[in-house]
Amino acid sequence: MKRWLALAASILIQSCLGVVYAWSTFVPALGTEHGLTACHAGLIFGVCIASFTVSMVFAGILQHKQGPRRIASIGGLLFLAGYLTGASSGDSFPLQLIGFGILAGAGIGFGYVCPLATGIKWFPKHKGLITGLTVAGFGLGAVFFAKAGNHLLDAGMPVLLILQRIGWFVGTFVCLGALLLFVPKKNEAESFNPRKTEPLRKLLKQREFKYLFSMMFCGTFGGLLIVGNLKPIGLSLGISTAQATLSIMLFAVGNAAGRVLWGLLYDRFNSRVLIYCMLILAASAGLMTIESTPIFYLSSILIAFAFGGFFVIFAAQVAESFGSNRLSEIYPFVFLGYGIAGLTGPTIGGAMLHAANSPTLATASVITVATIGAITAKIYTSKKTQKN
Repeated sequence: MKRWLALAASILIQSCLGVVYAWSTFVPALGTEHGLTACHAGLIFGVCIASFTVSMVFAGILQHKQGPRRIASIGGLLFLAGYLTGASSGDSFPLQLIGFGILAGAGIGFGYVCPLATGIKWFPKHKGLITGLTVAGFGLGAVFFAKAGNHLLDAGMPVLLILQRIGWFVGTFVCLGALLLFVPKKNEAESFNPRKTEPLRKLLKQREFKYLFSMMFCGTFGGLLIVGNLKPIGLSLGISTAQATLSIMLFAVGNAAGRVLWGLLYDRFNSRVLIYCMLILAASAGLMTIESTPIFYLSSILIAFAFGGFFVIFAAQVAESFGSNRLSEIYPFVFLGYGIAGLTGPTIGGAMLHAANSPTLATASVITVATIGAITAKIYTSKKTQKN
């Protein structure tokens, strides 16, 4: 019974924290009501992702020592503090950056790693599927928050008041979910066999870690650039606000579906083959230059489907390569690649969109980084084959 409660709590926590992917829903209103530019909004989103990943390193180490409940609760409180700070900022960009960026990002980092590590400990024989189910909530949560946020905006509610209420909602449910993050005893989990303890510093010098880190950056750069600017990109192509909001929800659905389906595929196929496939799908961002609403929807889904897969494949691969018991320590360092992508992708995308009022340059950068990732993956796989 404990394992199912822990899994349900993990999905609940991730679904709440997935509000970060609904950020672009509020960007136009923040610009209209408080003068926030697309570049500044992209920077806030990027700093949030960077704070998320950096704090996750410390959260992973603390979680390994103190257990998931306390660390996840701290995450909920940090997120609440961040959104309350940002919601009280008025027109102050620095306060918005601190609140919605740094503090909220730290809260997500502390909350994200705990459900992930807990789920794999309970179900180590099904790393791909369980990881996919756990993090699917992170992608799917944006559907709810985008739809609810757009409804409240249409009703005339001030955007900062909406974000304040989101802060209370997310902070409360993350703390409640943390209470159910039970940790399995050796006789409770299915064949839980921890690896021998090796110094973390030694593991981080291995080629496997360096490969996973670089691929995490290349794989998530495009998805973060797009999701951080999705609504403004849609509006620049002439689609309506409602259609742009729908694209955010479609992105969230594709993101969540990708996390589950790629997880199922991971349990059956080689992870490096899957990474090639995800990078090819990420390059479909080029379709966004076509002024067609159906194609814009399709591109949003394909990019999201690929984007979600990286979080499943890489978490499961870390558990496979280094041991399930070391996931909470090592995966946050791999996840730093995502943080770098978050700090660069949305900001670059916002700046290019602002300068050209067109997604052409932004999507070109997505294709370039995805291509570099595919080349890097090919080189690494070739060297690994030769070595074997």
